[in-house]
Amino acid sequence: MPRTVVLALALLSSWGGLHAGQLQFENATVSTTIDGKVSRDIVTLPFRWDLQYPGLAGSAVLEFEFMAGQLPQSPVGLYFPKLGSAYVVSLNGVVIGRDGDLLVSGGQDTGKAPRLMPVNAELIKPHNILRIQLRADSGRKAGVSAVVIDEWGKVSALFDEYRLWRVGVPGAIAAAHACLAVLSVLLWWWSGRARLDGAGAQPIFLFSAVALFCWALRLTDSIWETPPLPWPLWGAVPVLGLGIWGCCCAHVCMVVAKWDDRPWATAFRLWLVAILLSGLVFVPWGLIGAHPALLTIWYAVLGLTLLAFSVGLAKHSMGSGGNAGGRLLSGAVLLSVCIGLLDLLRMRTHAGVADVALLYYASIVFGLILAITTFQYARTNRQVSPKAHQAA
Repeated sequence: MPRTVVLALALLSSWGGLHAGQLQFENATVSTTIDGKVSRDIVTLPFRWDLQYPGLAGSAVLEFEFMAGQLPQSPVGLYFPKLGSAYVVSLNGVVIGRDGDLLVSGGQDTGKAPRLMPVNAELIKPHNILRIQLRADSGRKAGVSAVVIDEWGKVSALFDEYRLWRVGVPGAIAAAHACLAVLSVLLWWWSGRARLDGAGAQPIFLFSAVALFCWALRLTDSIWETPPLPWPLWGAVPVLGLGIWGCCCAHVCMVVAKWDDRPWATAFRLWLVAILLSGLVFVPWGLIGAHPALLTIWYAVLGLTLLAFSVGLAKHSMGSGGNAGGRLLSGAVLLSVCIGLLDLLRMRTHAGVADVALLYYASIVFGLILAITTFQYARTNRQVSPKAHQAA
């Protein structure tokens, strides 16, 4: 398609995003480079690289045109809910924002936090061209979300609100899970010293601690722009952490529900172990080998397994043999699994701006219920040592 026609269509589409003085682009011209091959097209924002080019890495240049009359008269700013894996933003040929290295793949991932850039009034001309250069890493959800130009106070408010939910809340939830994990480890150690029969520490605390720690790791990765290991090697760590979290939670629920002696209990535990072991192959293969379908299949198998388990747990807890703690735990498990599967469907099929997993927010309720139920179960089943009897 001729460049003049492409730019004309993009200019016309930008008027559709004008609401009460706010200019929000909906379309952009994009030039992509993959393995040295360059292509040009028009895309509708948000632009998600991993959905447009699954399993591939490359670079992209997006261009927008707008007129000075579309902007408010007061100082303005640029707001991006998502912009990564690395970027350079320029207005009329002048760089106004950059982060990450466009030439080094697998480095910093700038797409994990929103971006805000002031726009110097001297740069604005009657006819303007906004240009965004991107480095896109495979498997990192690279791309550009909505692009908003508005009064500085308004875009600052949008930035602060989204950063709170995108970075602040997940960070706080991760810290809470880490604290609960440390507490579980201490109680696991203490439970072994307090047993009268010398049977050792209660493993339910250890499984709970591992689950809480792995989920804290998963949450931290969602806001950690520079990973400790190169990408995509590091990408397998939070994915496997999610799997360990789910399998350890299932084991804790089985202990609380007193399903250890059921005929199918051993087979189910072996199936969970098989899922984790297969993840050691399929997850790195999907990320490093650029086969995202393998990763999706592994996620789906894990999610459907936990869904079937959570339905059975809910049915059991609602029966005559259930209790209040079991009902709370089964409800939290079922809700978390359903939200997790919804996240999987949404992330794989919808190129939306809100790429934050809803499970991140729902997990705080599940984490607290898991910890409380575990502690209550251990308290009602512990054996007090002779020293404790003497102290009493």
